[in-house]
Amino acid sequence: MQEVSGLNAPKKSIAARLMAAFLAAAALFALTGCDDTDYDWKAAEERRSQLYHTSLDTDNKIDLGRNGETDMTLAYTAGDDFNPYTCQSTLTKNICYLLYDSMIQINPDFEPEYVIAKSVKIDHTIVTVKIRSGIVFSNGDPLTSDDISYSFYLASRKESCYYEQLQNVTSCSAKGMTVTFMMKNEHVNSFRLLDFPIVHYDPKANKNLPPLGSGRYKFATLSDGVTPDRTLLVRNGKWYNPDGVSVETIALKELPTVESIVHSIEIGTVSYMYTDMRDGTPKNVNANYRKVDINHLLYLGVNTNDTALADENVRHAISYAISNTEVAAAGFGGMALAATGPFTPNWKEAAQYQTGSGRSSVSLAKDALDQSGYVIVNNGIREDQGGKQLSFNLLICRRNPRHMAAAESIRNQLARVGINVDITEISGQGLIKRASEGKYHLYLAEYAVQNDMDIGRLFTPEEGLYNGPVPYDSVRTYTNYRLGLGKLEDFIQSFEGELPFIPLCYRMGMAVYARSIEGVGEICEDQLFYDMQKWKVTKTGPSSEDES
Repeated sequence: MQEVSGLNAPKKSIAARLMAAFLAAAALFALTGCDDTDYDWKAAEERRSQLYHTSLDTDNKIDLGRNGETDMTLAYTAGDDFNPYTCQSTLTKNICYLLYDSMIQINPDFEPEYVIAKSVKIDHTIVTVKIRSGIVFSNGDPLTSDDISYSFYLASRKESCYYEQLQNVTSCSAKGMTVTFMMKNEHVNSFRLLDFPIVHYDPKANKNLPPLGSGRYKFATLSDGVTPDRTLLVRNGKWYNPDGVSVETIALKELPTVESIVHSIEIGTVSYMYTDMRDGTPKNVNANYRKVDINHLLYLGVNTNDTALADENVRHAISYAISNTEVAAAGFGGMALAATGPFTPNWKEAAQYQTGSGRSSVSLAKDALDQSGYVIVNNGIREDQGGKQLSFNLLICRRNPRHMAAAESIRNQLARVGINVDITEISGQGLIKRASEGKYHLYLAEYAVQNDMDIGRLFTPEEGLYNGPVPYDSVRTYTNYRLGLGKLEDFIQSFEGELPFIPLCYRMGMAVYARSIEGVGEICEDQLFYDMQKWKVTKTGPSSEDES
């Protein structure tokens, strides 16, 4: 059994005042599964009642005075619930990061950190997590392995937004302060997918209210004695990290669009928001903002069943001829990070080895084509000795203007070295179908890389995203890496030699925040409030509800 190393634990944790209760409980906890039919919810609740004699803190009404002044205001979607497993809007999910902690979290360097977990051990397909003692929910109830197994049950249901990332987890069992996860496929990074939020298991809780969490904030009701009561977030004094946030209260405000939220931030009535830029880039942002790395790779799928594309020199020529920086600028207005290899350049573990597939050189592209015998004829398009032109069809999604702009940039850049590209715009479903059937030369698409950094589907035949002979060295070295038997460096070297697909850029999002907030450091899509303890917020007055 191998203990995972290199994880950064939280700086401090609160005193283990419940240690005695936990030690007494450990002997009584029975092994439980996470299947809905197997888990004995009644027995788990009886154990909790016998050991802790706790009850829900149902009275969370606070009085902030007549002006109802709060430290920050966040936008939310009316009608959506704040259950992290059933909420529908991005705004609501982002707020959930403040209410719920997870066993581990992925930081802005794409490295895992311990939160609720004390240690993680991997033994082939078995991942064992030891829980940190002394962590309690916002009502004071101790967090136990029962809560984690219950949370996994909720997270792994089809309606959960965590369903896809947990497909490799086949079961979960809880005993004492230990949770064991069984994986379908062995992967050295599989534990990095266990970053789902942990909620309180309480069968007596009001199902119409969000579940309790152990995060930095909890729900409360604002009562000023004049206006109708409103829901807001208040600092959770029971949070495990003694380096608590300085922001005491956060108001919630309903706003319909990204533009209206950005406008509200500019005039100071909303404090902070995040957009993944899926619906476009906010224009003329007159506020503080920070680019946010997203692990979404824009790449060229290459069908190596084609005679020309089966030639490594041709694939490398295409890669050299394309400036990833130009593609990022054309397609995403600079809100993308040029790829230096198959993994995001901000993942330091991989970035140090990525030098080949991110290089841009017209002269190297021409040299590679010359080596394979492709020469330029009168029309400017290269041909082989048999007169077959170096001409390819590129599939793109017609409903994605960013991809269309990127494709135009790619076509123009490849023309400089004598490669002709015809662009075919089709529906998203049509592109997926033709890619899976191998009916293409090239296709342009994004791939959402999950936190385990698994990109195997992009170069493994029969997965529907790659067509052609098996890129043997890439598959071999990647399999060894996944099994913990080989180095990531070896895979990257093999990938850059065979180049089964061509990485272009990694998309970025944007966090926009008011001038009243200082100290916002590096953040990522899964940690929009990373190191919030370092933020300094100046109160700007009442959180108005009457802004037009």
